[in-house]
Amino acid sequence: MRIGFTMDFRNPRQEPWRPFWEDRLWLMVQAEAMGFDYLLVQEHFFCADGYAPSMPVFLTLLAERTKTARIGSYVYILPLHNAAQLAQETAVLDHLSEGRLDVTVGAGHNPAEYRAWGYDPRTRPSRMEEGLEVLKLAWTRRPFSYHGRYYDLQDMQVVPEPMQKPHPPLWVAATSPVAAERAGRHGAHLHGASVDPAVHAAYLRGLHASGHPVDEARISNPWSITVTREDPEKVWKRNEALYFERWDYYRRIRSQMGDADLQYGLTPGANAYRDHELIGDADAVLHTLRTFRDTLPLTDIVHAGPPGGLDIRGEVYPRLKDFAEQVLPELKRW
Repeated sequence: MRIGFTMDFRNPRQEPWRPFWEDRLWLMVQAEAMGFDYLLVQEHFFCADGYAPSMPVFLTLLAERTKTARIGSYVYILPLHNAAQLAQETAVLDHLSEGRLDVTVGAGHNPAEYRAWGYDPRTRPSRMEEGLEVLKLAWTRRPFSYHGRYYDLQDMQVVPEPMQKPHPPLWVAATSPVAAERAGRHGAHLHGASVDPAVHAAYLRGLHASGHPVDEARISNPWSITVTREDPEKVWKRNEALYFERWDYYRRIRSQMGDADLQYGLTPGANAYRDHELIGDADAVLHTLRTFRDTLPLTDIVHAGPPGGLDIRGEVYPRLKDFAEQVLPELKRW
């Protein structure tokens, strides 16, 4: 099992931006030293709390500040990018990181972002399909041409070509069977965000249908994990407002898009979103994750990091260190 780490650079307390970002980049560098396999940066646009702007800037800084961990996007909202330009941007990042870049793309689930680009959110699937085709062509063929509904490209050449051959590992994020099947058809790895077996079955069907080798595929799922000997309910209560806003943001935007709520399969709690946070000592965390390892075709787990607003150096770092010392070694043996 390979273990990634991500966090959503949200700033609900409106802290000064430079030290706010530096604290989070510092934590990611510490996560590399703790033994995480890869570090992932998120992307959203026009959020009041500054949620994840300028992903390539942070990936560039991580490329400079880390040495061994892979780095990557989680995710580029592909329909909101020109896929040929994104191929060029990621090729540069691949060289700057000396071949440590993974690229995850997804369709997104915020209609406001689509409207800001002047796009109809109902075009998500078709824009995603064309974007994946153009991205792969731009990485691998020089020159390449593509003529579709959204792209009309003739004899385009992306320079530089990626350092990794044929291109950086491609992942597709998905929370539904339809999106997971698309990931499989395109031969991408799957960053899922659902414990619904139908999502994983659809992904495997997509791989089979397109002739991509199943044994080379990687499948991840994220969980927000806090390793602590403190009473989990006290931890929850102390940070309840921050946990609530993290998860209610997704509920709001997914509802507007018509997407189902995210489901992480944890034991439902009495409070809204309590079941989205895995809080407990190392044994409890491992017991819970073991049930998913035994029932889902996972090759990777992504530690989703803290909600925005927590004290990174005072509260988050010690809990992440506990995870790295008490849970991470066992996960890597799975």
